[in-house]
Amino acid sequence: MGTFSFIPNPDRKYYLKSRNDSGLEKKFELPRSNPYAYALTVSKKNNMMLVGVNKSVGNPDIPCYLLVHCRGMVLYFAGWNHNESVSISEEILPSGVIHFILFDEQMNPLSERLAFCKNYEQTSVVYQTDKALYDKREKVSSTIFLTDSEGNPLNGHFSIAVTDDRDVSLDSSTCILSTLLLSSELKGYIENPAWYLRDDILSDSALDYLMLTHGWRRYNIPEAVKGNVEYPQKSFQLFQEITGKVESPLFSNPVANSEIIITSKNGDFDMTSTDDNGQFAFHDLIFPDSTTFLVQALNRKGNENVVLYVDEETFPQPKYAPQSRISEKTEPHFVSFIEKAEQRINYDEDMPIYNIEELRITEQRISMREPRLEHWANVSSDVTIRREDFENTAPKLVTDLLKSVSGVRVSSTTGQISIRGAGLPLVLIDGVPYDWNVWLEEALEDKIPSPYNSPLESISVQEVESIDIHKGASASMFGVRGAAGVISITTKRWEPDRVRDRSNQVLYAPLGYQTPVEFYSPRYETSEAKRSNIPDLRTTIFWKPDVAISNEEGASFEFYTSDFSTTYSVVIEGLTTEGGIVRQIEKIRVE
Repeated sequence: MGTFSFIPNPDRKYYLKSRNDSGLEKKFELPRSNPYAYALTVSKKNNMMLVGVNKSVGNPDIPCYLLVHCRGMVLYFAGWNHNESVSISEEILPSGVIHFILFDEQMNPLSERLAFCKNYEQTSVVYQTDKALYDKREKVSSTIFLTDSEGNPLNGHFSIAVTDDRDVSLDSSTCILSTLLLSSELKGYIENPAWYLRDDILSDSALDYLMLTHGWRRYNIPEAVKGNVEYPQKSFQLFQEITGKVESPLFSNPVANSEIIITSKNGDFDMTSTDDNGQFAFHDLIFPDSTTFLVQALNRKGNENVVLYVDEETFPQPKYAPQSRISEKTEPHFVSFIEKAEQRINYDEDMPIYNIEELRITEQRISMREPRLEHWANVSSDVTIRREDFENTAPKLVTDLLKSVSGVRVSSTTGQISIRGAGLPLVLIDGVPYDWNVWLEEALEDKIPSPYNSPLESISVQEVESIDIHKGASASMFGVRGAAGVISITTKRWEPDRVRDRSNQVLYAPLGYQTPVEFYSPRYETSEAKRSNIPDLRTTIFWKPDVAISNEEGASFEFYTSDFSTTYSVVIEGLTTEGGIVRQIEKIRVE
């Protein structure tokens, strides 16, 4: 990158010819000179940013305004005096990209300029270890303290990574400073962004060229200044959601006011209804990965004659930055890495690896069955009857099991079930709601129902895995349908194939959040562990992404060294509670 200047003739066209190392040449037409143009200039001298305005000869001095901001925070806004320049001390500016915009009286942008301020916060990190030199498989106790420029203790959250210098060459092309202050602020790909943040004249000049080359387009500042604020089409994703639609099976018309029930084997339960377009949504969901939901729909009359569709998850397409290849010539640690890799190749997670001859598989692949989903509606039930509770009693009917529960009444003649004298309860069999329509129709026809034609008739006691009874406050989780109590039966025969046969039910397994997993670090606390023949060939010795440093106490952590005489790099990166960005590298020696 570089700059050049010349005075253009307004009656002529100008072109730029560019040729690369391969001899490929391209020609670009430059914009015509504008006799009414204004151009902002920003230069640095003695820790001051000098802002000026160049304009075409004969261009009148119209009222102008200068806006200076950093990441949306306004730092300066005032009318422009055409006879003077503006000086701003870098000491009062935050670190990062500073955006200068010149407006006319109607707040139309005339010119803009980017500049970078290297006013890094003066934060000191004190890293201490209990020894200066360590042996193999020895415990390292470390402590970190954080202070400002005056020695006052600070709070912050940091990531600590300890790597073996024989294996891992620290990435010098990017760091927390370059990511937060430079790469995330500019449009386009920046090669080796950390190089621009070095404290030397060459990097300072190249950084200013970078500001002239890349544009800042995070916000539409001219429109925002005029009061035309553009809000994001989608809000920040604080929770997950499950959406879909319900249609009629014959003409695929949207079904309004369809009741949607969602349950999970983790005990989650919720209900909603479709809008006039047959759409529904469950918002504010939080669930771990590998959670499977059973979503089912009923029409406004309560029957299952509908078709349910659940929207598939969508994710943005990943974009990869070009990566440079590492070779023995370009990477000085490449040889030592190969030497250690040859030793490590014989072991993987403490297990020896042997090379065997080629195997040919001739049999057909066996399809793996999906896991059964149990306890769909187990939402902190009041009473739970488990299979081991009745295996030795040999009851004939499921209703016989219910009779033993306090507050549950089963008519010996009709089979009618009630909880605490209320109406007919909601019955869920493997998460599927069963109503009492058949039983009521027979009662209206003066037929005498019996326990053998109740909704529980189709279930054999031998098939029951558990019964959850909600007769108190827990029944409120099921909404109006649970007003008379809930009986949730989980059977041993429940399989996903039964759900796929129903058009009103969908098994849905979206991508949930990943549960935290602690980084593995072996502990050699006993003499037997230290004498173990299993080699310790770790490349990353220790990693903890959530180290909290608090005032005078600081933060402490410990780990054990591996089996090599080497040096470790301790990379400390994070943010103070005041927003200061910290990056520091320490060393540990192992003999």
